[in-house]
Amino acid sequence: MQVKLSSQKREIISHGTVFLFEENGDLTLNINAENSFELVLTIKFAEDISQKRRIETDLSGNHLEITCINFTTLGTGMTAPLEIAIIDGKKLYFMFWSYVEGNEENKTKARKVEYTLYSE
Repeated sequence: MQVKLSSQKREIISHGTVFLFEENGDLTLNINAENSFELVLTIKFAEDISQKRRIETDLSGNHLEITCINFTTLGTGMTAPLEIAIIDGKKLYFMFWSYVEGNEENKTKARKVEYTLYSE
């Protein structure tokens, strides 16, 4: 049996839940299409003294970097899919949510990231 997922007429081409190696580590997705299209998508997590939660993006060649600054333990992420590419005339979207889980007393924490890639 084969199951295909979709949402709002967009095909879900990849989804998953991962734990990062370190609390403020990064997650990299290498997206390769059949037509030689390649995109490297990296999500990074950082903290600064402003304590203001924000997302910064940087596109350099075929590498899109999303830096998430001051993301909280309660869960933080995108509330709407972000268009990241067009492949064979179809838009590619990305969405994610992040949580920091663990023991506050021992300072032992792990970051969990849930993500979805959609295609028109």
